[in-house]
Amino acid sequence: MIVGTPHTHNAGYLLNDDRNSGGKKTEADIQTCWHCQKVINMQLWRDDGAFCRGCMKPICAQCGDRMIIYGCEPFIKTIERYTDAVVKLQQHLKIAGLEPAAPISLIIPG
Repeated sequence: MIVGTPHTHNAGYLLNDDRNSGGKKTEADIQTCWHCQKVINMQLWRDDGAFCRGCMKPICAQCGDRMIIYGCEPFIKTIERYTDAVVKLQQHLKIAGLEPAAPISLIIPG
């Protein structure tokens, strides 16, 4: 393991010990992609990852490709856009006099 990998401030630590099943012991610094929440192995990120200059965070390669077209898209902004759209739809249905469909419960009373 390389100690002091760039951009590992506040990084997590991965320890995968597969030696009992014939594998090997793996250790790595990890972080989540700021744009999609994918787990990034920081040692591998140096070779194929990307860096967003909008939010100044390391991001995965797929988000790096997407950033070229759409720019910086932090995950929290995506959630905010979705919740704003849901609230606006509910407000529109209320103003139009339409009752929104009742939300489906994911928890079944037992």
